[in-house]
Amino acid sequence: MKTLLTLCKTNDSFASLVARLALGLVMFPHGAQKALGWFGGPGFSGTMNMFTGHMHIQRYLLCLP
Repeated sequence: MKTLLTLCKTNDSFASLVARLALGLVMFPHGAQKALGWFGGPGFSGTMNMFTGHMHIQRYLLCLP
């Protein structure tokens, strides 16, 4: 249990804040493209078609109904 708490511990430095915000600014648009179709992305149905059609991953393996 102590190792899990050590792994999840963060520090309060300004550099960590800047790094987290920068990572969030990069990752949010990417996720919005895949899930919501924002910023010219395919949206959820397009992403699912890519997984099932091009990558041949079964729909039940993606834990979706």
